[in-house]
Amino acid sequence: MGLSANSCLTISLLRKMANGMASLLQHGILYAVDRPVDIRSFLLSLPGFSAEYIEKTVQTIFINGTAADNLDRPLGCGETLALSAAMPGLAGAIFRRHGRHSSLRSQTAIKEQPGNHGAGYITLKLFNSVAIDRVFDLMSQGILIHSQAYYDYAVRQEKIFQPPVEFAFAGRPLSYAEMLHAVRQMPLVKIQLCLLPAL
Repeated sequence: MGLSANSCLTISLLRKMANGMASLLQHGILYAVDRPVDIRSFLLSLPGFSAEYIEKTVQTIFINGTAADNLDRPLGCGETLALSAAMPGLAGAIFRRHGRHSSLRSQTAIKEQPGNHGAGYITLKLFNSVAIDRVFDLMSQGILIHSQAYYDYAVRQEKIFQPPVEFAFAGRPLSYAEMLHAVRQMPLVKIQLCLLPAL
């Protein structure tokens, strides 16, 4: 069974199991844009990203692999935004937003260099406690991800997809093996978490 371009794979699990999906967010969530948008506005449009959360918890920002401090910096299609909480050690001190050691960076993202102005996708990657904090908020709303990235993740993390976890597409239940086969039939897949009744 293949998946259509507008497909949504639903994964039903217990609420306490959702944090096990957090590392999937490291692989990149795709957000469609038709023009550049500043980092602050982009994040505030996402569930769970309040101004207070961004200021207090999101301590490290990378744009296309380069550390950034300015939340007003525009993002365009084709760019990748990576977020994490404070990282330990000297590396964490160097890359922390507006940190006292930020001058030790070899390069800093430039405000005046947004990506492509056309339509496309911004890729958002979340790490450590930011991913854990926001995984259920984001995935219960539904995330768009490259199918190959999800497939590779699901194969490596097979143990977290065991019963009582359930899969379905367009109302049709799938086994774990059927789910793996189905997601490989298209380049992108939307994934949405649903809650099972508590045991």
